[in-house]
Order: sequence, then structure tokens, then C-alpha cells
Amino acid sequence: AAVRDDLTGATGKQLVILITDGEETCDGDPAAEIQGLRDAGIDVRVNIVGFALDDAALKDTFRDWAKLGGGAFFEATDKDTLAVAMDAAVQPEFDVLDASGAVAGHGTVGGDPIEVPAGPYTVRILSAPEREISDVTVAPGEVTTVAAE
Repeated sequence: AAVRDDLTGATGKQLVILITDGEETCDGDPAAEIQGLRDAGIDVRVNIVGFALDDAALKDTFRDWAKLGGGAFFEATDKDTLAVAMDAAVQPEFDVLDASGAVAGHGTVGGDPIEVPAGPYTVRILSAPEREISDVTVAPGEVTTVAAE
């Protein structure tokens, strides 16, 4: 519930990471709070990292909350997978811009690949500060991997 106050006045895309080891026990309503951030016009992505969760229904709830917040759910079972999940949860999003500057695709750095038609593109990494990688060419029928310098 305190996130809205924490983000008041913040500009640009914001990232909130919720780390949990089980059910909500503070008499709150996380889904309503996440929706409230969106309704307040805060440009936020909510990623949730679940640690040592055994309940499949609870994992589904966390996936739903993350989706509501425009984010993803990451599962960890021990300290090694927690480190991997945390690394994935903090990765920025990116836009693939076509020659006209229109968004042709959107994804998360290190996440699932995205598909765009063959052609020239610019990749805008939505980090603070934003970075752009120009002159990216996607050839027909090939996979193109982009690495920031």
C-alpha cells in the first residue's frame, strides 16, 4: 500500500518487485493496490518473486497479480534459483522501433524472444537512462540477437 506514496512524483516507467514466501498475511489486498497504481496513472511494472512456494493455487494468484501489474512471476526454490529469479526480475523492458519510429515489438531484456518482420530497426531499452541501439537489421527467416555495448 505504501508503493503509491513512494512513487508519487516519479517520472517514467517504474519497476516494483514484490518478494514473497507465501500468502498475504497483513490484511491487505495486493490486487487492489496494484490496480490502484495503474488507476492513479503511475507507469509501473510489478514483478513478483515467489520463494519456496509449495501451493500451486498461490503461485497462480501471484502470476495473476504480476499480470495485472504488467509484469511477470518468477519462482525460486533455493538461494541459487533466488539469485537467478531476482536477476530476471530487475531486467528492463525494451521496444523495437521500425523505420518510422512506431513500436513494432516489445519485450524484456533476457526474456522470451519476440518476433518482428524482416527490416531495419532501432531497439530502445527502457532503463534509466534510456538507451538506444540503432541500425539493427532483421534478415528474413533468421534470428537476430542484440547486445548493448
